[in-house]
Amino acid sequence: MDSPPQGNMGYRYLQQKFKELTGIDLSAYKDAQMARRLETFLQREKEASFYTLARRLERDGDLLQRLKDYLPINVTEFFRNPDRYQRLREKVIPELRQRYGKLFLWSAGASIGAEAYSLAILLLELGRDGKGTNHQILGTDIDEGALSAAKKGEYPRALLKHVTEAQLASFFEASGKDLFRVRRDVKRLVTYQRHDLLADPYPKGVHLILCRNVVIYFSEEAKEKVYRQMGESLAEGGYLLLGSSESIWQPQRFGLQLVEPFLYQKKMP
Repeated sequence: MDSPPQGNMGYRYLQQKFKELTGIDLSAYKDAQMARRLETFLQREKEASFYTLARRLERDGDLLQRLKDYLPINVTEFFRNPDRYQRLREKVIPELRQRYGKLFLWSAGASIGAEAYSLAILLLELGRDGKGTNHQILGTDIDEGALSAAKKGEYPRALLKHVTEAQLASFFEASGKDLFRVRRDVKRLVTYQRHDLLADPYPKGVHLILCRNVVIYFSEEAKEKVYRQMGESLAEGGYLLLGSSESIWQPQRFGLQLVEPFLYQKKMP
């Protein structure tokens, strides 16, 4: 039997084994943050080390699934940071609609779908001016369990605290005690699929990308890769909205310019 790697070697061994088993590369994430989360998982599973956890993952599919479900940071709610959505409503989306008509929006790191459906509701509300709502929203995430929940589209009231009573009546229907399901006309605008920001090809011709509180967990090298590909993914004049603790250093390197805090635009020719 191989001798167990010790200390940092044990962590690298776990990274390697997890990538072999799932295709997810943990080395692209910040070591300190990821190691802390994995240490908490070790304690929960009563494992002695990263090495013993890695060896157990090889033979325990349920444990592997629990770890996959545990690692993503699926903190979300409808219209999270309402001021950001107000800016999208007042400036960004009307400008894009005027320029392009039909829009292609991407919620990257969509988790359980609250962000993508928030965008759909926003488009439906703005579409009441008679200009139509024939838009497309792509919601992606690396977590297949979260995507299954997103496709179901059923949420507790706690995630709807920024949803107005008018929006609740128009775009949701009651589904059991304290549960609400998004209506069919909201769902029809959104397509969900699994996507790894660090490994999979990016869609092209996107008019607005929301990627909030996702890359904050990535290493600097991984961030550079993501921002470069998102710059290439955007249509000319398209926008990228990041989370409240994220910013791009020298965005012009990726063909972007800062419009206001957390909001970037791909430069026009």
